[in-house]
Amino acid sequence: MTAYFVDRGWNDSGKKEKRRVVVTGIGAVTPLGNNIDETWDSLSKGRSGIGPIMRFDASRYPVKIGAEVKNFQFDSTVPEDILPFLGRSTRFCLQAVKEAMESARIGSESADPERTGISLGANEEYMGVSTMSQLFDTNSVRENLELNKASGINNHPFPHLVTSKPLGLLWPFRKNAGTTANILSLFYNIQGPVTTTSSACASSAYAIGKAMRMIQDGDVDTAITGGADAMINETTLAGFYRLRTLSKNNDDPEKSSRPFDLKRDGFVLAEGAGILILEELSHARKRKAPILGEIVGFGTSSNAYRITASPEDGQGVDICMNAALRDAGCSSEDVDYINAHGTSTYLNDKSETAGIKRVFQERAYEIPVSSNKSMLGHPVASAAAIELLISILTLNKDVIPPTINYEYPDPECDLDYVPNEPRKRKVDTILSNSFAFGGQNASILVKKFV
Repeated sequence: MTAYFVDRGWNDSGKKEKRRVVVTGIGAVTPLGNNIDETWDSLSKGRSGIGPIMRFDASRYPVKIGAEVKNFQFDSTVPEDILPFLGRSTRFCLQAVKEAMESARIGSESADPERTGISLGANEEYMGVSTMSQLFDTNSVRENLELNKASGINNHPFPHLVTSKPLGLLWPFRKNAGTTANILSLFYNIQGPVTTTSSACASSAYAIGKAMRMIQDGDVDTAITGGADAMINETTLAGFYRLRTLSKNNDDPEKSSRPFDLKRDGFVLAEGAGILILEELSHARKRKAPILGEIVGFGTSSNAYRITASPEDGQGVDICMNAALRDAGCSSEDVDYINAHGTSTYLNDKSETAGIKRVFQERAYEIPVSSNKSMLGHPVASAAAIELLISILTLNKDVIPPTINYEYPDPECDLDYVPNEPRKRKVDTILSNSFAFGGQNASILVKKFV
């Protein structure tokens, strides 16, 4: 195994210096594609990944639409005793990690287990009502066990239930949020710090910020970070519906997510995973890794307002944007594009717009702002990670994805939301926002690497 020994952040005078954190690999599984290329192709062309829910019968529900991952084939070899612990979000994550590791050109020969960490954003994963009966039907599962061994796990209708052990039958009923990170550490023999953050819609933003700090503090040289979530089930759908946060535009799903538009009526629940490989700069250079961008700032805040609403004047969300700018040593003049949280709910979009104005003042009207959720829906714990890797691609391709379905301007949301068409524009610095239920806010500043 090759170990790359790097500077731990101390200069000759004994003063600790800030280590630079770069992105060397990205991977994704989203409603727009099962990899990065498919996802970017759809985003850059303004396509929607939203449609009728197919994972269960939603015909009797007031909300019948979602942004599901489509035609997903899990292609990792999994030991049978671990299989029951792999929920849908974990499978998405493992696939995205595999792509990110390949993108970063990391193999068993170039990874130092003790100097590599994991920081993921995730939620607990619950089984849908329609498959719950399988938990107790042990005869049905055992009858399929031999068939499963012969034909492979992907051919079993409920592959995460294939085991004769009672734990395996009960586990999928409620999978702990930390399970995915633990399984990743087993798969890749990662012996550095392993942590999971569950902060609702900002989970993976907080996780990425933690990974950045791990590297800056010298705890690790490499970090696997991002998030995964799979919440499209009857229980979650009912909960968000009762909160009046979901779009009910069942007749025209592709038009249902319309951030900042006057006729927006809620977000669309989505699923997926986004993974980034972060490295300390000298470590990446020594192994000649591709450098896709540099994470230079991270800021957090709490609205201290309400659990299910954002303050209309943008107070709170402005704090984390300013904190990210200060952390990066940047001014508001440096930001070329804002990747908005942009959920398509009345209050969030109004609050984010107001917060941007508080931070950027008159310049707010000059900065392009767009929402990937107009096409992706809202993948909750994985949203921030997917949006950050999209921001990385925006930096490298100088193309800003649009906010689709923007047709009716809202007088209270009056910024440049890159309506309906992608925009070719040189972009060097991006602010990516994530604002969660409970008022947990996070902003990440990423720059082109120079």
